[in-house]
Amino acid sequence: MNIVVAKISEEEGLSLQYVFPEGEPALVGEEAGLIGRCELNLRATRAGDEVELIGSVNAAVGFECDRCLKPLSVPVEQSFDLLYVPPLKAGDERELGADDLSTGFYQDGTIDLDDVVREQVELALPMTRLCTEECEGLCPDCGGNLNDAECACKLNRADERWAALSELKSKLN
Repeated sequence: MNIVVAKISEEEGLSLQYVFPEGEPALVGEEAGLIGRCELNLRATRAGDEVELIGSVNAAVGFECDRCLKPLSVPVEQSFDLLYVPPLKAGDERELGADDLSTGFYQDGTIDLDDVVREQVELALPMTRLCTEECEGLCPDCGGNLNDAECACKLNRADERWAALSELKSKLN
């Protein structure tokens, strides 16, 4: 979904409430995906070529735990305040300041709201995606989920770093 910058009234702005079709917009990569419908509430104001977008995104995101691969669902409620400007012309130079970190560029007089939503959802997701902080993950030998039960592999496995000492001990006995 796109907003045409020229159609945003400088006096009145533009208010938008939009519910995306289920699973859209698709997130980048295959690690996570939107579950159900994503809702966008937005207020756009324009001053010349500059467009300010203030709004929120509400969605649910599904992914697998990084340690045990258990499927998870996380609600996302993300607010944003972004400034969009046209791209710089060739040869134009500008020093970036701290405020420019929330500045985006639009192409061909339109702002792609799918990209805005995708960015906000991905920014809201945790870097480490765990079912619980205490998640023990999967057994490296048999692949069993160590959160469900302790597997026999763990009981019989010796630490490889001590293997040389174990061999020495068996030779001495």
